[in-house]
Amino acid sequence: MSENSNEIKTENVVIKPKNYLKIIALWKIGKSVLLLIIGFSMVFLDRKHEMLNWLIDWANDEFMLPHSRIYVWLLSKFQTVLSETHFRTSGIIALFYSVILAIEGIGVYNGKHWAEWLMVIGTASLIPLELYHFIHKPSFIKIIIISVNVWIVWYLWKTLKQNRKEAHKIKNL
Repeated sequence: MSENSNEIKTENVVIKPKNYLKIIALWKIGKSVLLLIIGFSMVFLDRKHEMLNWLIDWANDEFMLPHSRIYVWLLSKFQTVLSETHFRTSGIIALFYSVILAIEGIGVYNGKHWAEWLMVIGTASLIPLELYHFIHKPSFIKIIIISVNVWIVWYLWKTLKQNRKEAHKIKNL
C-alpha cells in the first residue's frame, strides 16, 4: 500500500479509486428509486384515472388544443387503448427497469467490473431514443439528460479501457 490508503501500488502501476463512478452509481440508484415508485403506483395503486386526468391536463397545456375534435377523439381512443392491462404492463416494465438500474448502480458503487459494462451497454442503448424524443420536442431538460448519459458512457468506456491496460501491465510484470 502507498501513502494514500485508497491507492493500490503494484511495482510502477498505481490504480486510483474512481470517484466519479460512485456519483454515477448514485445517479442510477436515484433513477431506480424514482422508477420503482412510479412502477409500484401503476401496478398496485388504483390511480389510473388520476394519472389519465393529469395526462389530459398536461396535453391541454402542451398542445393548446382543448377544443379540437380530433384532440378529444384521440384522447378518448387513448383511454380505450390504455386499458387496465396496458396500464399495469407499463408499471411492470417500470419495475423491471428499476431493478436493472439498481443492479447497475449498486454493482458500480461496489466496484464490480461486470456492472460497469452493464451500465455502458444499458445507457448507450437508450441514447438514440432520447435523441429521437429531443428532435421531436426539444427542451433544456432533455439536453441535460442526454449530455449526462453521453458523459456517463464516455467516462465508463474510458475507465474500462484504462482498467484493461492497467490489468495487462500488472499481468505482464
